[in-house]
Amino acid sequence: MLDERKTAILRAVVQDYIATAQPVGTTHVASAPGVQVSSATVRNEMAVLEQEGSLVQPHTSAGRVPTDKGYRFFVDTLAAPGLLDELSTQRVATFFETAHGRLEEMLHQTSNLLAHVTQHAAMVVGPGAERAVVRSVQLVGLSATTAMIVAVLSNGSVDNQSIELPPDTSDVRLAARNRARNFEV
Repeated sequence: MLDERKTAILRAVVQDYIATAQPVGTTHVASAPGVQVSSATVRNEMAVLEQEGSLVQPHTSAGRVPTDKGYRFFVDTLAAPGLLDELSTQRVATFFETAHGRLEEMLHQTSNLLAHVTQHAAMVVGPGAERAVVRSVQLVGLSATTAMIVAVLSNGSVDNQSIELPPDTSDVRLAARNRARNFEV
C-alpha cells in the first residue's frame, strides 16, 4: 500500500509516460497536480518506488518509467472507471450479436471496436491454442496435385494448410480419406 504522496507521484509518472513515451523527470513530477513538493522530495520518493518495483530508471541520467507493477497499481486503484454512453453500449451489443467468422477476424474487429469506443489503442487476445481441441478436420482437393487440410478448433479458430498430393490421387481417394479421418495421402 502506498501513502498519499507516493500515490500522487506514481500517478503523475504513469500519466506523463503514457502521454509522452519518455522517461519522466523529477522536476516535471514536482509540478504535477496533487504532488506539490520539491524535486529532491520527488527524487527520494521515486527511489523508494523504484525499490518497491513500481518504477525503473532506464539509465543513470534518465527519469523514471513505470513497470508492470506500477501500471497494474495505476489501473487497479488510480484510474477512474469509465462508463460507455448509450450509443456506444448499443454499438457493442449489436457487434457481438452479429459477430461470427474466423477467430482472427473477430479479434481484429473487436480490437477496432474497442479502440473506436474508448479512443485509445486497443489489443484483444484470444484464448491460447494449446487449450483448443480439434472439432473437425476436412481434406479439400484444390487441384490434381494440391489439397488443403482445414481444421476447426474448439476455440473458434480455423487453421488451414496446403499440401502437395501424389500424382495418382483422385477425388474418390480424397473423399475416402475424409470419411476415414486418415490423411496420409
